[in-house]
Amino acid sequence: LRRIRGEGDRQRGLLILDESAQETTLQRMAREFRTLGTRWGVIRNLAEIPLFVNSRVSRVVQLADHVAYAVFRRYEARDAQYFDIIASKFDSADGVLHGLAHKQTVDPNCMCIACMSRRSS
Repeated sequence: LRRIRGEGDRQRGLLILDESAQETTLQRMAREFRTLGTRWGVIRNLAEIPLFVNSRVSRVVQLADHVAYAVFRRYEARDAQYFDIIASKFDSADGVLHGLAHKQTVDPNCMCIACMSRRSS
């Protein structure tokens, strides 16, 4: 988001999440992201606190579930069947994939497209 904002795009985003028992925790985390930051810094581009919707009535949340499933299968089960269909849709600039990153520290030997794009830049 910082890179996009630096290019002059001043739009703000929304976090839309599936209704969950962790709603209170997720709202607290969103407040902390705005004040304390994340590993990428303070998030300033969110227009609201997270919105919670029932995924059964939201096609956007259902789509996000499919993307999450494809990424999960790629990294946890080493099954790239679904991931390969969507891989080119992740945000990237100058050959570096920005819309996908590991939660853990980067493994210098990891051969996934996200890590490889960062090594080649």
